[in-house]
Amino acid sequence: MRTWLRQLIASCGHCRKTVVLHQLIRFHDDGKTGEVLRVIQVWPERQPRKLHTSAPDAVRDLFAEGARAEAAEAYRAAGAMHRAAVEELCKDLGAEGSSLARKIDDLVNRGVSSEIVTDLHEARFLGNWSLHDGLEFSPEEVADVAELIAEAVHILYVQPEERQLMRNARKARRDAFVAGNT
Repeated sequence: MRTWLRQLIASCGHCRKTVVLHQLIRFHDDGKTGEVLRVIQVWPERQPRKLHTSAPDAVRDLFAEGARAEAAEAYRAAGAMHRAAVEELCKDLGAEGSSLARKIDDLVNRGVSSEIVTDLHEARFLGNWSLHDGLEFSPEEVADVAELIAEAVHILYVQPEERQLMRNARKARRDAFVAGNT
């Protein structure tokens, strides 16, 4: 068997910018068939994902550590840290319960949708199975859970902040109008 490194220059389907990838390919003895062992984005350097600044610092810090683990392909560690971020999110929202599962369930009593609660349980499962059962997850599974957490943060923290900013701007316009017409 032979192993080859192939460099590919491609265009990102999302942002349309140029991306350089390396493919590690192992060819079988026939020299014609093979399998791609790994694909690595080498340029631009992948940046770990981040949560919006509206999220509490403790949630952002734990999530960022999970994102760094994910970028380093330490997926079990990423799962554990994403679970920790969910636990901190529950704490910030005042969730009560004797276990993380119960705290997540209690979020419904604090106005969190059942859909978000279900998603946060997915992060809990991934973290628990990573930590307690040594289960290994694919990069896609870890990325999916990270996106679920980011979406929950967007709905629970970012959108309310954006709505408040819009309310404040409308009030400022009304106040300026009233002041200018008196």
